[in-house]
Amino acid sequence: MRSVFSALLVLILAGNAATAQPIPRDEPMITVHGEGLVQVPPDQAKLTVAIVTKAQSLEAATAAHRDRAERGVNALNGLKADGLSIKQSTFALNEIRVPVRPNAPQGPDKPEYQATTTFELQLDKLDAVDRVITAVAATGLFEVRNIRFAIGDRNPGLNDARRKAIEDARSRASIYAKAAGVELGDVFRIDEGGSAGPREFAMAAPMARSVKVMPPETLTLSASVTMTWRIKQ
Repeated sequence: MRSVFSALLVLILAGNAATAQPIPRDEPMITVHGEGLVQVPPDQAKLTVAIVTKAQSLEAATAAHRDRAERGVNALNGLKADGLSIKQSTFALNEIRVPVRPNAPQGPDKPEYQATTTFELQLDKLDAVDRVITAVAATGLFEVRNIRFAIGDRNPGLNDARRKAIEDARSRASIYAKAAGVELGDVFRIDEGGSAGPREFAMAAPMARSVKVMPPETLTLSASVTMTWRIKQ
């Protein structure tokens, strides 16, 4: 009977990842994977905006861009009361050459230079998202590249997803145990299976500012767990 029961457990546990702590060979156990999903409203928006300056010379592009970037930073800092913050910025300076068409007359190259500063922004007041984007676009300095709605790491929904993952694992283990004609004992091991981070909802920046930017009603948070129970003798 013991050998038949062990063979049944092998079939049930097939496909589960190996755990760092070895399970005793002489003790019957069962390992299952549980998942938890919850729907919660987003609590932050992330924006990517850029200042792009073009000129016919490297010096002209750099000088003009320095002034525009400084005005842009001041404009963004002026929106702090609306919950806007600058998370990071990157600068790039490139030479742009117009490709020559086949059979086109050859002339002297006229390079153009482009300076770009890209800002990653975070907005913690979603009721101000449309107002902030309108204010950023109204400066005439920025290109609004994209908008993403997300959920912060401290959102209570994350713990709800973790609890649901535990409940799911316990339910699966009970079903397997009942089908095998055995009874679950105490929990031997709990492993969090991957992160329980939020999924982001991305949307393209509206081309016409007459279009109101609306965040999605909810986003999906997920958590997973792998649990091992002893089987009562």
